[in-house]
Amino acid sequence: MNQLLPVFGPRVPFSKPIQGGLKDGMTITVCGRVLPNADRFHVNLQRNSDVVLHINPRYTWFWISYGYVVHNSCQNGTWDWEENKSETPFPRGQTFTLQIVVTQDSYKISANGKPFSEYKHRMPFQNVDSIFIGGMVELSLVAFQHLAPHHAAPLGSFVSYFKHLHNPTTHNSHK
Repeated sequence: MNQLLPVFGPRVPFSKPIQGGLKDGMTITVCGRVLPNADRFHVNLQRNSDVVLHINPRYTWFWISYGYVVHNSCQNGTWDWEENKSETPFPRGQTFTLQIVVTQDSYKISANGKPFSEYKHRMPFQNVDSIFIGGMVELSLVAFQHLAPHHAAPLGSFVSYFKHLHNPTTHNSHK
């Protein structure tokens, strides 16, 4: 197992290089809390200014806590077509765990330990060199884990390892 050091309690916006890029079998875990008045936040896997994977929970009405999630890519300043998933698993004011598992064909995305979506690669995942998280969210953990593809752990195993560390009462509010 090869693991980059996790980052605890990072401020938003958050940006971090991914040394060596993404590899098949890598898992990225993001734990945090959506701010109660959030209109959106995003998690981007990037290559320079290109966004290889854009995960963007959006909340259209300020009095409704649920919303939808957009997945997309942006190359040379041009956004591709959006893939929308209704009923976000990231309600306003609630804590969440987002996991992105890199496979040869796609990103497998889970929320709170449950499979949520799959996003087929539009650009080579090996090109990703950083992660960027912004918007109306507080973060408690951003972690990277790489298991050899034939040793890939169940989707929720990394989350359960860090679950005891995720305590929303220790967050600083970044409104």
